[in-house]
Amino acid sequence: MVICGRYTLTVSPEKISQTFGVMVHIQYSPRYNIAPGQTVPVIGEDGSGRWLAVMRWGLVPHWAKEASMGHKLINARAETLTDKPSFRDSFRHRRCLIPADGFYEWKKEGKVSTPYRIVLPGQELFAFAGLWDRWDALEGSIFSFTIITTTASPAMQGIHSRMPVILRDEREYAARLDGSTDAGTLKKMLRPCEERLHIYPVSRLVNSPRNDLPELVREQEI
Repeated sequence: MVICGRYTLTVSPEKISQTFGVMVHIQYSPRYNIAPGQTVPVIGEDGSGRWLAVMRWGLVPHWAKEASMGHKLINARAETLTDKPSFRDSFRHRRCLIPADGFYEWKKEGKVSTPYRIVLPGQELFAFAGLWDRWDALEGSIFSFTIITTTASPAMQGIHSRMPVILRDEREYAARLDGSTDAGTLKKMLRPCEERLHIYPVSRLVNSPRNDLPELVREQEI
């Protein structure tokens, strides 16, 4: 079952720059229904500092035979990152932050699935913990990423058994991107969010990735 299959990033480029300490040199508009296969901002770090690039959601490992492999790798389980060939090398060398201000999850009750949006208090900007890779082919290169998931926090357990790993302050951002951070410390960061979460129902229009409208993030009665 897909976990964290949709999310939002509705803030301005200036807010992204201020929060993550990175220059934003891309054209970007608020997004209300980001879906796998779409391209979005991703933040990484190298010897010259932090960078922001646009990447495709759905990791295509550099050794993959086909780019379509990315369709199956939109999430990576925190518990098995170092065991899976698809993620092992990226966990060591290509960690990233995926800016977001909310994500959607569907609660299934019988035959009915109700979409919910999950945000931090005040709908603050945060980052998902992620991994990225570069896949090269004759027609060009694909830069892609995956979102790491973990067990659900108590607040989320009524919706789903898992959730994306949420990082929310500069200390965590720096440790996540620092190439010298040891594997043990990195794994300890891949835990359920301890912050109080605001979870509320939204319109079923979010079910279709073709819909990317402000009304998708508005609370609905159920």
